[in-house]
Amino acid sequence: MAKRQKISNKDYLKGLKEITENLQNAVDDIEHGSVIGLADALLYVATESQQKAPVDTGDLRGSVLVELDGTKIAEGLTNGGISVSGSIPDTATVGSVSYNAKYAANQHEHTEYDHPRGGQAKYLESVLVESKDRILHLIAGGIEFN
Repeated sequence: MAKRQKISNKDYLKGLKEITENLQNAVDDIEHGSVIGLADALLYVATESQQKAPVDTGDLRGSVLVELDGTKIAEGLTNGGISVSGSIPDTATVGSVSYNAKYAANQHEHTEYDHPRGGQAKYLESVLVESKDRILHLIAGGIEFN
């Protein structure tokens, strides 16, 4: 058992305000870092799934959209690639990657479709399944290195 130290009243809990501020700053860094990590993971999923999406005109690949808390942060380009078009917020709890071409769901779900110009069905789902460890690492990386 530890021995109680005699601390004068004037020194007792000295620096508590600074400790509280430092703790709050650490929590804020973790919160923002998790948003950075989430954004990194979403951009990875969007990029990888875009490369797997079926190709005809390029409209499907160009219809990818990345959002944080319902706000667009990136979108696909018809000729391939992704344009980051918004800033990453300080806080966010929900992220999404979606394809907004009217035929995106059909192309994703119908595994019997032939894709002679490249791509595959389950283009979005397959990235989540095959890269789940990498996605988790990207999210955690935002916290570790922020």
